[in-house]
Amino acid sequence: MQTLKQFIKQDGLIFRSKRGGPLVENTILVQGLHPALKNLGFSKAGMHAFRRGCNRRWELSRISPAVIRQQMGHASASMTAHYTGEIPIEVVKNFLQLDSNGAAKAA
Repeated sequence: MQTLKQFIKQDGLIFRSKRGGPLVENTILVQGLHPALKNLGFSKAGMHAFRRGCNRRWELSRISPAVIRQQMGHASASMTAHYTGEIPIEVVKNFLQLDSNGAAKAA
Protein backbone atom coordinates (compact mmCIF):
# COMPACT_ATOMS: atom_id res chain seq x y z
CA MET A 1 0.00 0.00 0.00
CA GLN A 2 2.91 2.33 0.75
CA THR A 3 4.32 1.81 -2.74
CA LEU A 4 0.96 2.64 -4.27
CA LYS A 5 0.65 5.78 -2.16
CA GLN A 6 4.14 6.88 -3.23
CA PHE A 7 3.28 6.26 -6.88
CA ILE A 8 0.02 8.20 -6.71
CA LYS A 9 1.63 11.03 -4.68
CA GLN A 10 -0.31 14.06 -3.54
CA ASP A 11 -2.24 14.84 -6.72
CA GLY A 12 -4.03 11.48 -6.83
CA LEU A 13 -3.11 10.89 -10.47
CA ILE A 14 -2.22 7.39 -11.60
CA PHE A 15 -1.58 8.34 -15.22
CA ARG A 16 0.22 11.61 -15.88
CA SER A 17 1.26 13.64 -18.90
CA LYS A 18 4.94 14.04 -19.77
CA ARG A 19 4.90 17.25 -17.71
CA GLY A 20 3.38 15.51 -14.68
CA GLY A 21 -0.15 16.88 -15.03
CA PRO A 22 -3.40 15.07 -15.76
CA LEU A 23 -3.85 13.42 -19.15
CA VAL A 24 -6.08 15.32 -21.54
CA GLU A 25 -8.80 13.30 -23.32
CA ASN A 26 -7.71 14.58 -26.73
CA THR A 27 -4.13 13.44 -26.09
CA ILE A 28 -5.32 9.96 -25.13
CA LEU A 29 -7.36 9.79 -28.34
CA VAL A 30 -4.70 11.19 -30.69
CA GLN A 31 -1.68 9.41 -29.22
CA GLY A 32 -3.26 6.19 -28.01
CA LEU A 33 -6.71 5.17 -29.16
CA HIS A 34 -6.69 6.50 -32.73
CA PRO A 35 -3.35 4.88 -33.71
CA ALA A 36 -4.56 1.57 -32.21
CA LEU A 37 -7.80 1.79 -34.19
CA LYS A 38 -5.89 2.58 -37.38
CA ASN A 39 -3.63 -0.45 -36.88
CA LEU A 40 -6.70 -2.64 -36.39
CA GLY A 41 -8.36 -1.22 -39.50
CA PHE A 42 -11.20 0.48 -37.59
CA SER A 43 -12.52 3.97 -38.18
CA LYS A 44 -11.74 6.68 -35.62
CA ALA A 45 -13.96 6.76 -32.57
CA GLY A 46 -14.10 8.68 -29.33
CA MET A 47 -13.92 7.74 -25.69
CA HIS A 48 -17.63 6.92 -25.59
CA ALA A 49 -17.12 4.13 -28.15
CA PHE A 50 -14.26 2.82 -26.01
CA ARG A 51 -16.55 2.81 -22.95
CA ARG A 52 -19.18 0.86 -24.90
CA GLY A 53 -16.55 -1.70 -25.86
CA CYS A 54 -15.53 -2.11 -22.22
CA ASN A 55 -19.16 -2.47 -21.20
CA ARG A 56 -19.69 -5.21 -23.82
CA ARG A 57 -16.51 -7.07 -22.86
CA TRP A 58 -17.55 -7.12 -19.20
CA GLU A 59 -21.05 -8.21 -20.15
CA LEU A 60 -19.72 -11.12 -22.21
CA SER A 61 -17.40 -12.07 -19.35
CA ARG A 62 -20.55 -12.43 -17.25
CA ILE A 63 -19.55 -9.77 -14.75
CA SER A 64 -22.42 -8.82 -12.47
CA PRO A 65 -24.55 -6.01 -13.94
CA ALA A 66 -24.23 -4.19 -10.60
CA VAL A 67 -20.43 -4.25 -10.89
CA ILE A 68 -20.59 -3.08 -14.51
CA ARG A 69 -22.90 -0.23 -13.46
CA GLN A 70 -20.44 0.79 -10.76
CA GLN A 71 -17.41 0.61 -13.09
CA MET A 72 -19.19 2.61 -15.78
CA GLY A 73 -20.28 5.22 -13.23
CA HIS A 74 -23.96 4.91 -14.11
CA ALA A 75 -26.49 6.15 -11.58
CA SER A 76 -29.08 3.54 -12.51
CA ALA A 77 -29.36 -0.01 -13.78
CA SER A 78 -31.53 1.26 -16.64
CA MET A 79 -28.65 3.38 -17.95
CA THR A 80 -26.33 0.37 -17.94
CA ALA A 81 -29.05 -1.75 -19.57
CA HIS A 82 -29.25 0.87 -22.32
CA TYR A 83 -25.70 -0.10 -23.36
CA THR A 84 -26.07 -3.84 -22.80
CA GLY A 85 -25.72 -5.72 -26.07
CA GLU A 86 -24.87 -2.47 -27.87
CA ILE A 87 -22.16 -4.19 -29.93
CA PRO A 88 -23.63 -7.12 -31.93
CA ILE A 89 -22.26 -10.53 -30.94
CA GLU A 90 -21.26 -11.18 -34.58
CA VAL A 91 -18.87 -8.23 -34.44
CA VAL A 92 -17.49 -9.40 -31.11
CA LYS A 93 -16.90 -12.94 -32.43
CA ASN A 94 -14.64 -11.52 -35.13
CA PHE A 95 -12.27 -10.02 -32.55
CA LEU A 96 -12.53 -12.18 -29.43
CA GLN A 97 -12.20 -15.85 -28.83
CA LEU A 98 -15.51 -17.01 -27.40
CA ASP A 99 -16.51 -20.16 -25.54
CA SER A 100 -19.14 -22.33 -27.19
CA ASN A 101 -21.76 -20.72 -24.94
CA GLY A 102 -20.83 -17.24 -26.23
CA ALA A 103 -18.89 -16.08 -23.17
CA ALA A 104 -15.58 -14.33 -23.72
CA LYS A 105 -12.63 -16.49 -22.73
CA ALA A 106 -10.39 -15.16 -20.01
CA ALA A 107 -7.42 -13.21 -21.34
